[in-house]
Parts: sequence; structure tokens; C-alpha cells
Amino acid sequence: MTNTTMRRHQRQKFTDGFRAALFDSDLISTRLALATAEMCWAIMLFWPGNTFERPTYTVMSHVAPEIAWAIAFLVTSIVQLSIVVYNAYREPWAHCFAAWNACIWGYTVVAMLLSVYPPPAAIGGELALMISAIWIWLRPIIMRHGERLHHHA
Repeated sequence: MTNTTMRRHQRQKFTDGFRAALFDSDLISTRLALATAEMCWAIMLFWPGNTFERPTYTVMSHVAPEIAWAIAFLVTSIVQLSIVVYNAYREPWAHCFAAWNACIWGYTVVAMLLSVYPPPAAIGGELALMISAIWIWLRPIIMRHGERLHHHA
């Protein structure tokens, strides 16, 4: 086998593995991680004290008080967990929820990034969760679009 053939084979292996990870996985663990993080957000925002006094939450505090955010994250966590427990991934309401979930994570992370400079390294996990939530929402759309293209070819 030549070096060129070996490199091509390695690239193909990488591409196949990456595609499988993105499109052939069930994302249950990702949803469980999101539900856990959302519950943690809710608990910490319900905790006595003023979390939103910290500069990281300035933008969020202009939209709603801590208690509203706590309730939003609590309800979001419960719905996220319900989707997993009841295997409701393909329900139309679950896809609507995925859009909501992408929005709440997207807004929260962007708001924290806009509130302080330089960006706090501690929100690296939140950034990963935001990307995960967006992927859970976008993936079915991409897959449906790909199926339509495949059927028209």
C-alpha cells in the first residue's frame, strides 16, 4: 500500500467515524447531560442569595429575575428528562422543545459572554452544552433535508 493510499484510507476512516458520531448516535447521553446541567442551573438559581449580582449575569438580569430563570431551567430539565424517559425523541413537541432548548442555552451562554471580558473560562462546559443543544435541534432538520436530496437524486 502506498503512502497516498494509506493517507486516503485514514482520511476515509476519520470521515466515516466522524459522520457516525454526528448522525448515527442516539444522543441520549447528550440529553441526559443537558437535563443534569439544567437542573444544576435551577438549583443554584433557587439557592438563597443574589447570583445575578455577579457581573457574569448582567445581561441575563436585564431580561428576567433569577427566580424566573430558575423556573425556566427547572421546567426545561424536567421536559428534557421526560423526552429521554418516555423515548419521545421523534414527537413533534420534542422537536419544538429542542428549538426552545437551543434558544435558552444559546441566549444564556451569549449573555454571559457579553457580560464580562475576557470570557470566563469556567463557562467552557456551558459552551459545549449550547453546541450540543443546537445540534439536537438541527440534526433532524439536516437529516430530513439530506433524505429529500437523496430521494430526488
